[in-house]
Amino acid sequence: MAASTASAAPVTGKTWRGFSITGSNEIDAVFPERITGPSAWDGKILEEHPEQWIYHVTEEDIADIDRALKHFNALDVPLTEINKTNFPLTTFASVIASQKSELFQGRGFSLIRGFPVTKYERKDQAAIFMGLGAYIGSRKPQNHKGHVLGHVKDITIGSQTKSVYDPEDPTTRIYATRKAQPFHVDGTDIVGLFCLQEGYKGGLSSVVSSHTIYNKLQEQRPDIVNLMKEQWLWDRKGEHKPDEAPYLAAAPLVYYHDRLFTFWGPHFFETMTRFKDVSVEPEKFEAMKYVQELCEKEALNMKLEVGDIQLVQNYQILHARTAYTDRPGQTRHLLRLWLLVKPEEVGFPIPFKKGDFDYEFTGNHTVPLEAE
Repeated sequence: MAASTASAAPVTGKTWRGFSITGSNEIDAVFPERITGPSAWDGKILEEHPEQWIYHVTEEDIADIDRALKHFNALDVPLTEINKTNFPLTTFASVIASQKSELFQGRGFSLIRGFPVTKYERKDQAAIFMGLGAYIGSRKPQNHKGHVLGHVKDITIGSQTKSVYDPEDPTTRIYATRKAQPFHVDGTDIVGLFCLQEGYKGGLSSVVSSHTIYNKLQEQRPDIVNLMKEQWLWDRKGEHKPDEAPYLAAAPLVYYHDRLFTFWGPHFFETMTRFKDVSVEPEKFEAMKYVQELCEKEALNMKLEVGDIQLVQNYQILHARTAYTDRPGQTRHLLRLWLLVKPEEVGFPIPFKKGDFDYEFTGNHTVPLEAE
């Protein structure tokens, strides 16, 4: 059941995950031999130094968030309307600003740890996460249902919760299953995850610098780099209008205004085989396998704990999750936000960026308090 619903602005452009569904999604550019700077990091070194990328909340932080929550609840407005004004942070706003800077000027990811999330009811958990997200960017619908708050939870046939999707259906989004997710990016500027409950086994989270992967590929497999500069076909997973194509073409690697941007989605590439009029070249399957294995070797692995908030900037970070197992009383559950930023806020242009933030879906924006 949705906690609140709001009408979205009319859609003026034809796009999906930021890509044009009618035009070209590649940009001519001369790519560098190597990416240098803080965005190209070693995952195994960072694993040994969690103090460099984990922020532990303080009692002052928690009190500041509680005050903002109390103020918001007193207004009795829908969750779809939460913003910086009606969720007024003071000291913790500067913490969020520092995390946002790290996303775009540093490593590209961060982890906030230690928030006592189990003290709150579900609606307040959602309000806290969405309120904090309002200090980072604008919420973006995550699917054709218009969910601006998502749930990463297994709701497939045979799950410990409810049976909504068939896990073997190629249009089922992996976040609604307990399957392993290969390294990929989400269709937004920033993805945020808020851990409400851990599962019984598995579900390890991993992040890797796509700039580091680019450097390694340049050294080991420049042919894959060249292949990734070309447009690949993306399966739209049934999230298209009847008069629109069920897939589009977009290049996984783009070099734009002296920055490397990565658009990588193996689960959208490999299911293109379900279309009878499409064939996927064997070298692309081989490239996906090679990139996955390289990412596994270079990644930083972490176990998300209850109360953790993970923030990932999608253009320079690939993220993944191992398969997991639930059991009664231990069902893995994370809230998810997709957030959009304005290029002028982060200091560099973003390719394929559109002027309006609600270009993906028409209809209502909804905040479901449970996975659906």
